[in-house]
Amino acid sequence: MAKRNHFSKRDRGNQAPKEEDSFQDLGFSKFAIKNRKRFINKDGTFNVIRSASFFNDFHIYQFLVSMSWTSFACTTLLFYFVINCLFAGFYMMIGVEYLSGAEGDNLEPFWTAFFFSVQTLTTVGYGSVSPIGFGANLIAAIGALTGLMSFALGTGLLFARFSKPTASILFSENAIVSAYKDGTALMFRLANRRRNMLTNLQVEVIAAWLSRDEKGRIHRVYSRLNLERDVLSMLPLTWTIVHPLTEESPIKDCTKRGFENIDLEIIVVLEGYDDTFASTIRTHTSYQHQELVWNAKFDPAFYFNEEGQTVLEVDKLNSYTVL
Repeated sequence: MAKRNHFSKRDRGNQAPKEEDSFQDLGFSKFAIKNRKRFINKDGTFNVIRSASFFNDFHIYQFLVSMSWTSFACTTLLFYFVINCLFAGFYMMIGVEYLSGAEGDNLEPFWTAFFFSVQTLTTVGYGSVSPIGFGANLIAAIGALTGLMSFALGTGLLFARFSKPTASILFSENAIVSAYKDGTALMFRLANRRRNMLTNLQVEVIAAWLSRDEKGRIHRVYSRLNLERDVLSMLPLTWTIVHPLTEESPIKDCTKRGFENIDLEIIVVLEGYDDTFASTIRTHTSYQHQELVWNAKFDPAFYFNEEGQTVLEVDKLNSYTVL
């Protein structure tokens, strides 16, 4: 494919799509420069760096609910250790001698105070160590209240994380441009990573690229792409999304000038109903021009075994053959 500058003077005036076929904006602004980063990351998150003070931009509940399970487990264990170290320090300040039974623990004073704090916060209360005096009892009372509140909040966060409806859709890493019927088409495919039932799926594909208007100003154009099929009743196997590159396609002329010259990004929005959570899920991804493979076809991702059952090979979702 010949590569030349998309913004040469002779190209002006014929690059803006019809008004009824394009968005004015997709939420990212139509003013953009070439060679910017992608709008939508491959994991579906927005590629936007927020500039704000830490206290204005940090939301602890959202942070704890949305973090990975590994990070959540590490954060919980760290909090558990730190809060008990804190109360152990308070007991050390007033003196371990105010903890009855500490002398028979055969532990260092700090660890005696630490494990007594653990027993108090968790309301286990073995009884081998007990507070003596007003100060020690006050710290123990505050520790017990802190433990009750912490476990209540932790249980709520754990339930929120389990009950949060999330999509686990696996998209092919590449999109392909290949022969389709009597012409060519842009294709990518997707599958459900989980075993749950997804129904009433709807997909929307938007192309975003740089263009120059009649006055020579560079701006970003957004246009919906017509799909061979944009609705699917259920998703037991894979779903190949096909946009025929006909003369009516908004990006038909872009293929002649080279996608890399116009900074093309294909944005995908998928929505469906999750029977497990009885709620609507939504996910996003995108493909940049360097993730497009020309003259290729996707390899089959499922087959029928000897018993007549359908076997889906999820690991082959991105498998393709160059023609």
